[in-house]
Amino acid sequence: MLTALGPRHHTNPRAVSATLAYVTHQLTGSGYEVGVERYGPEPDQCNLVVELPGTEPDLRWLEVGAHWDSVAESPGADDNASGVAGVLEVARALAPRDRPRHGVRLCVFGGEEGQRGHLGFEGSIAHLSTVDGQVEGAIILEMIGYRSTEPGSQRLPDQLVGLVDAPDTGDFIAVVGNEDSADHVVALEAAARRHVPELKVFALVLPEMALPLVSRSDHVPYWYAGCKGVLVTDTSEYRTPHYHKPGDVLATLDLDFAAQVTAMVTAAVVELAGF
Repeated sequence: MLTALGPRHHTNPRAVSATLAYVTHQLTGSGYEVGVERYGPEPDQCNLVVELPGTEPDLRWLEVGAHWDSVAESPGADDNASGVAGVLEVARALAPRDRPRHGVRLCVFGGEEGQRGHLGFEGSIAHLSTVDGQVEGAIILEMIGYRSTEPGSQRLPDQLVGLVDAPDTGDFIAVVGNEDSADHVVALEAAARRHVPELKVFALVLPEMALPLVSRSDHVPYWYAGCKGVLVTDTSEYRTPHYHKPGDVLATLDLDFAAQVTAMVTAAVVELAGF
């Protein structure tokens, strides 16, 4: 559904409106009351947010997020319908549970791709301005559906070659954080090991000097706000040949892989939030 009407871009308002309606329908169907955060012109300058309040109000919130928008040239199946589907599944899985100790907030952001002349991350920046001081950290799902078992299918940013010992086969999910977020990175890796042992995880905690190399998604505003932020990603154009292209369609994705990633995230949230 998220890719059926073409790019989720402000130049395609029909697809934008249908996307927001679909996400809202899925979240309400899981029993949530959906909050709408508007930060600019309709329909695209919009976040959708649901909450699972914690039993200990003094504890800060854990957030799970993904951006719903795509570039104008692409239907954005991997980038980032896959991440949105992951958030929806985490929401569905958590809904019947008892309340956690930490509140959990599930966020579907607009504006990550830098629409209407902006640089990007508008939705997550706007969201953080409304919850100032309340957030412990966030797990951001950014492209979680492309897996390749071909040797040599995985590349690295040039600046990381020789510094990071990453696999050269693109059959893993990367879990990346800064040093302040190391415990969340460890929690995700441990959740995969315990609950989804078939999922290969490449966990990476980067020093501050290397952070610009991975500063291209909605985890970045959390870092700037002094919160923990972890990027969960199939590594984008360093693996998929369809990044920001018309070929980023559902048929290119590995849905079993995406489901495994989502199961890891759900298990980590259960642990971190204290369900």
